[in-house]
Amino acid sequence: MPNLSTDRLTLRPITTADLAALEAFWNNPDIRRYLWADQVMSRDRVCQLIEASEACFQRLGSGFFAIEVATNPGVLAGFCGHRLFEDGEQVELLYGIHPDYWGEGYVTEAAGEVLRHGFETGSIQRVIAAADTPNQRAVRVLQKLGMVFEERREHHGLDTVFYTLHVEDFALA
Repeated sequence: MPNLSTDRLTLRPITTADLAALEAFWNNPDIRRYLWADQVMSRDRVCQLIEASEACFQRLGSGFFAIEVATNPGVLAGFCGHRLFEDGEQVELLYGIHPDYWGEGYVTEAAGEVLRHGFETGSIQRVIAAADTPNQRAVRVLQKLGMVFEERREHHGLDTVFYTLHVEDFALA
């Protein structure tokens, strides 16, 4: 499983060593509000997500990466990566960043690097991403990444927008 980096970030695959940090992060009310449909993430559920990420790395060459900011190494600032969408067919881009780092462009930077990795070295040809419509920060990130609006519909009881990006369109961005 590869480590990725940008000028400001280190992205490394999440592992069981991140269990406590991810549990705290994913249960932060500001993160959970839009990420997990505001559901409390049990330790078991976090373990399942780590295992699913490891399986995704084996299948697709990409999964969830921990985001560490260069000015604060060793501290989980967020996560970004790929997973199989609920239908088991499509690849989804998912991300979250701690409120302390909002507005710094870190998620866009991390997601761009994760997309590059997935398209260039993985078997990924097309990515989808979903955002609750009130989460305009997430929508702006998807637009900055060059993702294209596909549809707006109810998903898990929430008003949700879906965006897509194809490998050939990423190469042009």
